[in-house]
Amino acid sequence: MVRPIKLNKETKTYNLTIPVDDFNELSKYSHLQTQRYNVQVSVADLIRSAVSLYLEDLRQEEEQRNVTV
Repeated sequence: MVRPIKLNKETKTYNLTIPVDDFNELSKYSHLQTQRYNVQVSVADLIRSAVSLYLEDLRQEEEQRNVTV
């Protein structure tokens, strides 16, 4: 299967080391979501989604700090 293009932005490759247990759990969720939604969901997709959500939380926290100062 050809790897689909999922990012329409400039990208940066980063090598990430995580515990095997975490990777295995992510792998199970990626498989479940792939079956559930009938689209390929990779471990990398899950990690990118988690990073995006985390960054959004950080931005909101920073905005709140700047407003209350």
